[in-house]
Formats: sequence, C-alpha cells, structure tokens
Amino acid sequence: MRRTEVYAALIIAALANPVWGQNIFVIRGQDAAGSGGGGSGDLAAAANNPTSDLTIFQIQNTFVPNTYEASGFSHTLGLQMVKPFKTGWELFPTWVTRSTLPVITTADPDGSIPIGPPNDGGFSIPLDNQSGLGDFTFISILNHPTDWGSVGVGPGFMAPTATRPELGEQSWKFSPTFVVMYTAIENWQFGLVGYYNFPFDDKGSKSLMFQPIIVRQLGNGWFTGWGDDLWSFNTDSGNFAMPLQLRLGKVHTFGGQPMNIFVTGAYTPDDFHKGPAPEWSIKLSVSYLFPG
Repeated sequence: MRRTEVYAALIIAALANPVWGQNIFVIRGQDAAGSGGGGSGDLAAAANNPTSDLTIFQIQNTFVPNTYEASGFSHTLGLQMVKPFKTGWELFPTWVTRSTLPVITTADPDGSIPIGPPNDGGFSIPLDNQSGLGDFTFISILNHPTDWGSVGVGPGFMAPTATRPELGEQSWKFSPTFVVMYTAIENWQFGLVGYYNFPFDDKGSKSLMFQPIIVRQLGNGWFTGWGDDLWSFNTDSGNFAMPLQLRLGKVHTFGGQPMNIFVTGAYTPDDFHKGPAPEWSIKLSVSYLFPG
C-alpha cells in the first residue's frame, strides 16, 4: 500500500470515530426555522446554509475525466469538518468553522520539467500524475443574523500539508473569509461565501476563492440548485476557473442518523477558465448531520 493510501485510511478511520468526531465535525448554522432541529425540510435548509448551527462531517469524492492542459483523469477525496460554537456575543452569536483536507490524484499536465542546463530542452522528464495529501484549509465565520438572512466575516488560514510540491503551494497563507445569505424567500436560499489567500512568504500566490449559493428546497428533504465547488481567481498569474454546476440531493434519516447525500455535475466552458482547470467533473457527497 502506498503512503498516500495509508494516510487516507488513517484519516478516514479517525474521522469516522463517533466519540472523537462529534467534537470536531464541520459547521453549518441555524436551519430555516431557526431551531437547528425539526424535520428533513429544516435539516435540508440547514445543511445548505454555511451559517447554520449544524455540526457536519462530510466526505466528498470528485472524479474529473477531462482536464484542460492535461491528459487523463484526476480524483479528489475531500474530508471536511464543520463545527459551530456559541460565542455569547449579541452581534455575532455563533462562530462557524470549516476545516478541509483533500487527498488528490492529479491529471498528467502537458509539458515537462527541465533537468539539464538552461535552455537545453533535450534534458527533461514528464510531469506525470501525482498522488498525495493536498493543502489543509481552515475558514471561519462570525455570523450576524438579520431579518432577511445573515452576514458574517472571520479569519482563516491555509497550511502547507501537501505531500508533494505538485499538490500544493508549500506556503502558509492567511485567508480572511466573508459570507452573505438571503433566506427571506420561502424554499429558496441565495448567498455567497468567499475568502482571499495572502501568503506569509514569497513562495505562494494570492488567490480569491468563492462559492455562489443557489438552492431550491423541493420538499421531503429533497433539494436542487448550484453546486458547492469553488470558483478560483489567481490574482498573480491571472488564471481562473468558473465551473457551471448542478446539484441534486436529499436529507434523510438512516437508523436515526440524519444524513445529507447529493450528486453534483460540473462543466467548465472554454471561455470560463484560463490555465489548467477541470472540463467535466462529477461529485458524490455524503454528510453526517448533528443538529443542535
């Protein structure tokens, strides 16, 4: 078994432990009814609201059959923990934290790495596929409820946990985060979550990441809308990727455990990217929900 597979197995086993996991699971916030509990409709709204008071443990598996400027498939297993905390502040009553660690297999990038004298293209090796851990991301939101939804800001960071240089930026980054959610229209959720990465050194690049939120509740726990893949803009290189996404999912209780399961299909048109980017992708997401 390769080292990457060992890392993945250990992480999944640790996160799956219900005693340890309930203390660190990923955050969302209050549900549409403000109760954090309720039926599957309330949970479906809460599970799709990044400011809700809902603890979540999420596993996402993304398969990319085609990538611009690369050959072959790529694959990402995302492990995410969301955990809200009560602050006791009237202005920001909850602090929602989200931690993400990816396990990545890249496509084979076009081109090669020169290993000979400068300007001598005869001495080079292919870039080839790479597998391992990616960079760890932590973002958080101090949430302020309003009569129409919520707004929030908070600190975040990116840690250079990638096991190979090709899988991360080998740089610590500060990532201030913001969110706006509009939930005043029945059965609809609109919003935007974003963060900007500032490197603490000269190794990494600056980039803007954000996620548009459009969700329609269909009843009985079913929902559809925009996916949860991030749009990215590298403000140093000018590269960007804006995948078009469609998601369908359902919140259901299995053996007393509420779960959110959804599938997302995404396509990035040629004019919606610059630089390497997934052309097509499909994602399966399974989340354990812990109301209250």
